[in-house]
Amino acid sequence: MTLDALLTHQKSQLELLLDITGQELDLIVGRKALELPPLTEHKQALLLEIQATDAQLAGHADSALLHSSHSERVAELRALLQRCQEQNLVAEQLLEQSLAGIRQLANILSRLHERQSMTYDQKGHTKGISKGTGFKV
Repeated sequence: MTLDALLTHQKSQLELLLDITGQELDLIVGRKALELPPLTEHKQALLLEIQATDAQLAGHADSALLHSSHSERVAELRALLQRCQEQNLVAEQLLEQSLAGIRQLANILSRLHERQSMTYDQKGHTKGISKGTGFKV
C-alpha cells in the first residue's frame, strides 16, 4: 500500500473513531447504557485497526517522508486523534459521575432496607417491622 493510501485510510479510521466516540457521549448523556456495549466493541476493533495502520506507516519504506512532504497530513491526523482523546476523556468523566450517582443511590436504598427487616409473628408468618422512627419502647 502506498504512503498516501495509508494516510487516507488512517484519516478515515480516525474520523470514524471520532464519530463513535460522539455516539458514546450521546448515549451516556441520554442515559442509554444498554446500547453502549456493541458500540464499545466496534470502537475496540477500530482501535486495533488504527494500531495496525500505525505499524504499517512506521514500517513503510517511505516513512521518512512522513516528517517532510507529508507533515501537513500527519499534523491533521494528530489533531484528529487529539479530538478523539478529548471526547473520550469527557465520556469517561461523565461515566464516572453517573457511576458515583448510582453508588450513592444504592447506598441510600441499602440504608432504607436496613431500617426495615423481617421477623416472624406468633404463628410463624413473616412480618416486616420498622426499626426506624416511630419505634417506642
